[in-house]
Amino acid sequence: MLLEVKNLYKSYQLGQNKISILQGVDLSVAEGEFISIMGTSGSGKSTLLHILGGLDTPDKGVYTFSTKNMLSLSDTERSWIRAHWIGFVFQTFDLLPELDVVGNVSLPFLYNRADSEQSVEQVERAIEKVGLTHRRLHRPLELSGGEMQRVAIARALAVQPKLILADEPTGNLDSKNSQIILNLFQELHLAGTTIIMVTHDEKVAAISERTLHMNDGWLQ
Repeated sequence: MLLEVKNLYKSYQLGQNKISILQGVDLSVAEGEFISIMGTSGSGKSTLLHILGGLDTPDKGVYTFSTKNMLSLSDTERSWIRAHWIGFVFQTFDLLPELDVVGNVSLPFLYNRADSEQSVEQVERAIEKVGLTHRRLHRPLELSGGEMQRVAIARALAVQPKLILADEPTGNLDSKNSQIILNLFQELHLAGTTIIMVTHDEKVAAISERTLHMNDGWLQ
């Protein structure tokens, strides 16, 4: 099992009110599995994804990732795991406008201090995998929305992660570009990549092996 979550709770304080987001979530994901998590806005799916990626911590519960007890690690240790083992793909692309494709895909290596020759090779391989070698020196403003999302996927792939977390990866794309991205995720899955994808779209979720539904902080 690549990751396992048990009895996960998360809440936020909003003024005088305590807002419960996750209410006893259990989840197990095998290595190489592709799962989708569906739910309406505010159901807790993005919060769960952030906890799985080490970007947030729960109020209580157990989270084991690749035999590591994530909730007992220091911030530095969690940062190392994010840099080496987890790739993120967000709806908003999160590219730096002043950098070209190569620069954006290279960003993870600024944090994990990889061997420079090896990192250059991995960056070029990731760009090739998403079909953007011919656009490698273009900046985000010179790219379409679909191309920017492919850059974001290449950035996630460059470190050869154990897990890719995708939050509404087609949310800002038209149907044509959405299909390109979904085809790419299917190829990654067939190559053995573990993927957890959050979406509200049933057609997007249909490409995964398993679909879970989150309602009011519960995962079913």
